[in-house]
Amino acid sequence: MKYAKMLALAAVAAGALMAFIGAGTASATVLCSTTVEKCPTAQKWGAIPLDFSLVKETKAKLTETDGTSIVECSTSTVQGKITNTGSATETVTGPVEKLTFENCNLPVTVLKPNKETPVPLEVHWITGTSNGTVTADGEFQVTVNTIFFGSCIFTVEKGKDLGTLKEGKPGTFVANAVAVKTVGGGICPETALWSASYQVTTPENTTLSVEPSTD
Repeated sequence: MKYAKMLALAAVAAGALMAFIGAGTASATVLCSTTVEKCPTAQKWGAIPLDFSLVKETKAKLTETDGTSIVECSTSTVQGKITNTGSATETVTGPVEKLTFENCNLPVTVLKPNKETPVPLEVHWITGTSNGTVTADGEFQVTVNTIFFGSCIFTVEKGKDLGTLKEGKPGTFVANAVAVKTVGGGICPETALWSASYQVTTPENTTLSVEPSTD
């Protein structure tokens, strides 16, 4: 009986150790200028500014979850920087310091993020790909002054996935995030979907690949 108990304890300990190791591996992510799972150290992206702009001939959209349009913008940018470059045990992180929506069919005001209230982001490698899931460690928030709904504030809440960072030259960020109404009358939709495709404009002419570790 004592032997059986020892085996059970050993199994629990082994399970806990594997869970710990697995958790560490899941959080390991770097950005790389080549598409190999162990990114060469010399090609790992460092602590640099990052700028994204809408892919040409596309629009940033906020729609009701049934697809009904709320607002469309032909100019939109996302600006930030890498502060933690990631490793075999850490994920790459950095704040978004500026988000813009311009040339819209309705007035849009960005409340967060901004220089005073940057929003940290994390990128997590998607197994078997050179892409990553982008998660916000803070709120994204905009006001839309609509014709039919009045003034509505929509918020992508902290901890929510914003979309996917996709490998390419240039790389792209495909926003696909659900926002909830936090201010506005009953006629404002309860939820809205932010969808847009952004490409890297800084740094220029550089492959962006999301990988799990360096060599």
